[in-house]
Amino acid sequence: MAQMDIPEAARLIEASPDFRLLRRVPPPGDWPLQSASSETRQGVFVDTETTGLDPDTDEVIELALLPFEYERDTGAVVRVDADAALNAFREPSFPIPLESSKIHGINDEMVKGQIIDPERIKAIIGPAHIVIAHNAAFDRPMVEKHWPIFEEKHWACSFAEIDWKAEGAGSAKLDYLLWSRGWFHEGHRALSDAEAALFLLTLPLPTSGKLGLSALLECARRQLWIVRAEDTAFEQRASLKARGYRWDDGEGKRVKAWWIMTNDPQAELDWLRTDVYGGDRDVTVFKAPATSAVLVTIMVGVANG
Repeated sequence: MAQMDIPEAARLIEASPDFRLLRRVPPPGDWPLQSASSETRQGVFVDTETTGLDPDTDEVIELALLPFEYERDTGAVVRVDADAALNAFREPSFPIPLESSKIHGINDEMVKGQIIDPERIKAIIGPAHIVIAHNAAFDRPMVEKHWPIFEEKHWACSFAEIDWKAEGAGSAKLDYLLWSRGWFHEGHRALSDAEAALFLLTLPLPTSGKLGLSALLECARRQLWIVRAEDTAFEQRASLKARGYRWDDGEGKRVKAWWIMTNDPQAELDWLRTDVYGGDRDVTVFKAPATSAVLVTIMVGVANG
């Protein structure tokens, strides 16, 4: 039997209107990156696998850190340091639920006795100008509660801070975004997801033509605001958490409240008044930096001011 000519078969499939071809996301060493022509910065793409979806009670069991270098002005990724990447397991304080294991394939035996060296994390995160995750509203609080160094960094979210709808995408989920551009990857493991998401940011967006990382950086550099929702009903807890709000117990220094960091405070005010309070309500809004390390200090200052 004659061996199939795979490149020719791929060409025929791509030429047909009745079929679509998906290619596997290549390893970073095979990405067609350009040499830097202007000032560069350091970034790290973060992804986690966890025991579940509750940032308050669940824990990280796998952490991937993928360091890269990008041009500050253009957003072009010019180097991916795959050799320095971290992909490590962490044993949680309780057994991994079966429903979570079915998603990511990680079980108790795989993480038994495993720890992640905080010095290794510090060596990767320390030099970074920005940390990116595809759904930072989930990954950020997860890693910050285990490793405080993440609180010191500026974050960006490739899920929420690129206008995927305006780019013609029907979903901002990573798998869908890749499929719509003709790519696939082996998902639901931390490093594979991090590589695939960063690869997506090296591609031009389908409508605007901007590089994905360029569009993300434009959004991430906007002024951020803190929106604090006080006196919310207990039954609104799930909705607030699902939208990305985090709980501040006040520590005896300020009113307890749910809060979120956003570059579009009006959208949050509209949502709170419509979906949470059911009417007009005064809501505290103030400017904030992009790092979490100083948020409590700022909030205390506002409360005392």
